[in-house]
Amino acid sequence: MTNPVTVRYMSRSEIESLMYSLRAPAGNKEAELFEALVRRLLELMEQENR
Repeated sequence: MTNPVTVRYMSRSEIESLMYSLRAPAGNKEAELFEALVRRLLELMEQENR
């Protein structure tokens, strides 16, 4: 089970996989914003590694 404690010990690839698999419920503006922020952060991290 994933929770804030287990996330601390996850690898970057595990976090990326998990974040790309999550979807915010329609109409939940805070969840949609969080999803967009995390996806953008992952994109920026990928660009830095190139």
